Amino acid sequence: MQGSKRWVAGAVLLACIVVGGQAGAQAWRAPDGTPGPSSESRKEIGGFSAMLLVTPDMDWQDKWDTPPDVIPHFREADRVARDERLAILIFFANPAAVDGRADTVLDLRVVQPDGKAQLDVQDVACFSGVLQGDPTNVRLCETSLGYIADPDDLSGQWRVEVVVKDRQRKIEIPLQTRFQVLDPGVRAD
Repeated sequence: MQGSKRWVAGAVLLACIVVGGQAGAQAWRAPDGTPGPSSESRKEIGGFSAMLLVTPDMDWQDKWDTPPDVIPHFREADRVARDERLAILIFFANPAAVDGRADTVLDLRVVQPDGKAQLDVQDVACFSGVLQGDPTNVRLCETSLGYIADPDDLSGQWRVEVVVKDRQRKIEIPLQTRFQVLDPGVRAD
């Protein structure tokens, strides 16, 4: 139960609110305009797109807070050593707008190697409000999560599950990704 409290506290303390942040990239498309491939962590359904990213880039906020014509680049993490940090970011593009307003929320679940959920929340903020700029611009959800690999965390594969919901379109996009918490004394690089 202590681990669960740690995640909830982490979600509150490390949650980053980025209202209206967007990058000019058009919903995971190649420079020639062709759609990028779908995966467990990146999908498009009915024109609405979402992506889940685990990154070691703790400067992600600075990378994101750029003009819309600057496309930020983030490293992806699949493992973390003890006392190292990861950021869990959720992106979306092209939500439906009614009277110019979008309404998106997400469910977020983090599962440790023994199958127990360390965090399990529903309908938390992603983005609700007036869309600024091109609707197909990639946007960062208002909720993100920080993770610190504590000494008492279980070693092994952790799973992050997210369902990004466009309430206007009534579309839900399930996403997931994984990262490995390494044994004590093992370095991530």
